Amino acid sequence: MLRIESLTRRFGDQTILKALSLDVPEGDVACLVGPSGCGKSTLLRLVAGLDRPDGGQIRLGETTLSAPGWALEPHKRRLNMVFQDYALWPHMRVSQIVGYGLRHMTRADRDARVAHLLKLVQIPHLADRLPSQISGGQQQRVAIARALATDPDILLLDEPLSNLDVQLRLEMRKEFSELFKAVGKTVLYVTHDPLEACAFADTLVVMREGEIEQMGSPESLFAEPRSAWIATLAGYETRMEGELTEISGRDRVGVRIGDQLMELPRRHIGLGRTGRAVVMVPSAAISLADDAGRGRPGTLKGQITHCLFEGRGWRVVIDIEGQPLSLNSTRRFAPGGWTTVHVDASAAAVFPQ
Repeated sequence: MLRIESLTRRFGDQTILKALSLDVPEGDVACLVGPSGCGKSTLLRLVAGLDRPDGGQIRLGETTLSAPGWALEPHKRRLNMVFQDYALWPHMRVSQIVGYGLRHMTRADRDARVAHLLKLVQIPHLADRLPSQISGGQQQRVAIARALATDPDILLLDEPLSNLDVQLRLEMRKEFSELFKAVGKTVLYVTHDPLEACAFADTLVVMREGEIEQMGSPESLFAEPRSAWIATLAGYETRMEGELTEISGRDRVGVRIGDQLMELPRRHIGLGRTGRAVVMVPSAAISLADDAGRGRPGTLKGQITHCLFEGRGWRVVIDIEGQPLSLNSTRRFAPGGWTTVHVDASAAAVFPQ
């Protein structure tokens, strides 16, 4: 198990990591997500031994990797890292790059190991190519094969898909899912994209300002975000503010938005019975209400302000009592018209403001 205990890192008067603690079980894939500057890459560098903490410690099994005033040298840690730019030697062939750390082996054993790894990442036909002769996605596979070559206990990846185009990123999510299952390694993966992480993460670790704001399975994070900020990160695109009001039923809460009332599930202990509240709703939970649905609980009336084409449909933005709400539609609507929308209460989240 990788165990991180009360890890702190400062640069001058700025604290980048604030007594952060995290356990990653052996063989699990933990994805660190969050905005730029939240401390994701700093944490990865501390685990790799490329930087030293100001407080706390990092352990791998029974081995201490770092503690205040002391750190095990990077080359003595049983881990490897895949960088954002892949860092491939331009003068070496692919097979030489992958086998670089295996020079202690016999030629036959090294060749067999390299061949196995190239087959694992599905590029055996590129063994004799130079990095300049292969694509970005293929270069990434070479970097991963090189990282796996010495059989590390932990694999560290820092934004490995950020340099790829959109279609290739989607394809590589599936490739990573299969690869991580095949190698069975403990993985610490940094990304700013929660949807990318969901494809293969056992645990999502959401970081903000040097701390862990929420962690758990991807399903739990997307279904029950613990704050409005987490909800935004998880794709709850619509944010509306209103006043809490009493309604019947202990598991329900009323939120009055202007002159309109929404009934929503009471999910959070910190939510009171009165006061200001924030309602977060994913676009998929919002639909246009037909004539039969108007007037039902969960319906809101508003004026269409924008209708933007997004390739496979239209993004319709509706003003609800001075607050924007957006939904996806297969139809185009003229701005200025009035309409009624239905919000799936089971998919919404409510937080105190």
